[in-house]
Formats: sequence, structure tokens, C-alpha cells
Amino acid sequence: MLLFDKVLRNLIKICLVVIILFAILFAVSLVLDWRMKESNNVSQKTITGRGSSEIKAIPDVANFIFSVKKMQKEAKDAQKEMIEISNLALQILEKKGVAKKDIKTINYSTYPEYDNSPQCSGGVCSVSKNTLKGFVSNQTFSVKVRDIVKASEILNELSSLGVEEVGGLTFVIDSIEKIKYQARMQAIVNAKVQAQATANALNVKLKRIVKFAEDDNGLQPIYARNAMALSENKAKNLEIQAGEETVSSSVIVTYEFE
Repeated sequence: MLLFDKVLRNLIKICLVVIILFAILFAVSLVLDWRMKESNNVSQKTITGRGSSEIKAIPDVANFIFSVKKMQKEAKDAQKEMIEISNLALQILEKKGVAKKDIKTINYSTYPEYDNSPQCSGGVCSVSKNTLKGFVSNQTFSVKVRDIVKASEILNELSSLGVEEVGGLTFVIDSIEKIKYQARMQAIVNAKVQAQATANALNVKLKRIVKFAEDDNGLQPIYARNAMALSENKAKNLEIQAGEETVSSSVIVTYEFE
């Protein structure tokens, strides 16, 4: 009799656990079903507004690189001549108001240069031995000019100084993130105006935003193609125009309505 009572109590406990688990699962399914229905109702009661905005911006920073490269029989002589020209170039930049923080050395090297041209005699050419021509000393700078009007003047003076390579000139907008933000805010306002017009036509009221998407266009720097020709036209003054860039933003804003 005692064994029967013990088995019965265990069965009752098991039944209670099963009932509790079933109740919990049933409650969870009710909550999920309610949320799904609510989500479906929201998705069916939405209005979408599309907005875009464009801001014309003029680049206000010019970036470029230049190299001073000199060759002499001795490495120390090549370095000395290169340093002399580099110092004169830095003086030009300082005179034009370029801050030291906007001038960066991106390469400094000294290396031997050999003559590997073949030796020919009577129509027969033989492989020549490496003949040391001298040593090349090179220093390359990257420069940021914030007074963009002076960019052409600086490039012309560097070219006249005897700088071997000047190029990579690009024009960029220093405050581009601020302009992008302004374009985005205006695009959002335009999207809301469109959605509100639709809501007024349907005689409904906009509520909260349920979805937002943005098509952000990447802004590329403006390249001055003729900058690379400076080293080939030292006597010619070049006028380089920065032009303007369009910063645009397009957004899609979805509202719930009632």
C-alpha cells in the first residue's frame, strides 16, 4: 500500500510539471502570435516618404606631393645637394603660409645607381658589368594647402626651383562631413513633407518612424590632370581651377499612421 501511494504521488508530480510546461509554451505562443499580428498590422498601416537634397560645395584644400632627387658621384654630395633644394622648397611653402603640420616627409632614401647598358662592337654586343654611375638621394613630401588660391603659385615656384617631380594634385572639401550632415537633414525633411502630403490626402495621422534607409553617395576627390606635367613645363605658369563638387543625400523614411 505504501509503495502504491509513493508511485501515485510521483505520477501526480509528473503530471503537474507537464501541465506547467504546457501552460508556459501556450503563453509563449500566444505572445508570439500577438506580436506577429501587431507587426502585420503595422506593416499594413505605413506611409513611405522619399527625400533627396543636393548642396554645391567648393573644395577648400589642395593636396599634392613633390620630390627632390639629386645624383652625384658621392653619396654625401647627393644628400647635400638634395637637402639644399629641399630646404629652399620648404622656405617657399612657409612663405606661402603652409603650416608645418601640413607638410609631411613620406620618403627619404639614398641608393647607388648603376649603368647596365650592353657594350657593342662590330655588331656584337656583350653583357656589360654593373658600372657605378653615382648615388641618388631622394626626398618626397606630401603637402596640404589650405589657402587654395595659392596652390598654383606654390606649384609654379617649386617647378622653377628645380624640383624634379610635382604631382598628385587633388582638391578636397575639408568640412565634407558637416556638408554631408546638412544634406542628410534636408533630405529627411523633404521625405517627411512627402509622407505628410500623402497622409493628408488619405485623411490619416502620421505616428512614429518604423523604418529608415539612406543612399549615401561616396565623394571622390577632384584631380587636377595637368599637375603631373609641371616638371615638363617649368617655364610655363599654370592656372589650376578647383571647380565645385555636388554633395547629395537620398533617404527613405517609413511612418506608421492611424
